Amino acid sequence: MRGTLLALSADMPGDLRRAVVLAYALDPTHAYLRLDRRTDQLARELSVQQRTARRRIDEAVARLVRAAVPETPASATDTGPGWHLRAVNALLRLDTPTPELYEARSVVATRPIDELTVQFSLPRQPDDVGPEHGVHADVLFGARIRALTRHISDQCFRLTLALPRTLEPGERHDLCLHYRLPEGQPMREHYVFQPLTPCAHCTVRLRFPADSGPATAWRLDGVPPRAVDDRTPGPDRLHPDTVGEVTAVFDGLQQGYAYGIAWTFADDPRT
Repeated sequence: MRGTLLALSADMPGDLRRAVVLAYALDPTHAYLRLDRRTDQLARELSVQQRTARRRIDEAVARLVRAAVPETPASATDTGPGWHLRAVNALLRLDTPTPELYEARSVVATRPIDELTVQFSLPRQPDDVGPEHGVHADVLFGARIRALTRHISDQCFRLTLALPRTLEPGERHDLCLHYRLPEGQPMREHYVFQPLTPCAHCTVRLRFPADSGPATAWRLDGVPPRAVDDRTPGPDRLHPDTVGEVTAVFDGLQQGYAYGIAWTFADDPRT
């Protein structure tokens, strides 16, 4: 296995070859059990930030896959979604009668597609035992909703979006989704984006009421999904500006990890 990985990475630039060695723990001196420690080591060696080191690893792994799998017609091999995310810009408004979320997405087609599927979850508060739990969804531009279905449980949803035309491979397309909670329905005190396809950039902005901002707000930067509900404030604190907004920016997002903002209010006993 080690010899195969080294052979496949032999023609890569030096920083990407080193990324392969550390990502797959091929260096006995730095064969740490945890990937984040190996990523830290790469960041130190390249004199870059950890998120840049993660991007180097992602690029190196992508090159490994291309080198290992011979090219075949797309129709024979492409079972993925047919697109990936270039960027996501999210605004969660908590200063409205009920929470509203705006997600502007920039997607790039990897094969001809005329629809997208977007999945999202809306977990209940632990004490929410109401019979109804849902969301109002709309598209502000760039697509129309073909179907909104519950997926797996009443807390997971799937949006099927019809595009205005067939996108060709490499073509970029922008759209904006709008979600609104039913009046009186509580929500958990976090918003995270968890990419299921590659995503280069994400901006998350929360707007709090002018007269009742959070007691504490903090970044969630690449945390495992199960850790999102940990209500212990993290060290990367955020402070609302003069209009009641906090913002977090993320680059080089890793698939399957969560990125966003969590908060507590003053009457939360855990604050």
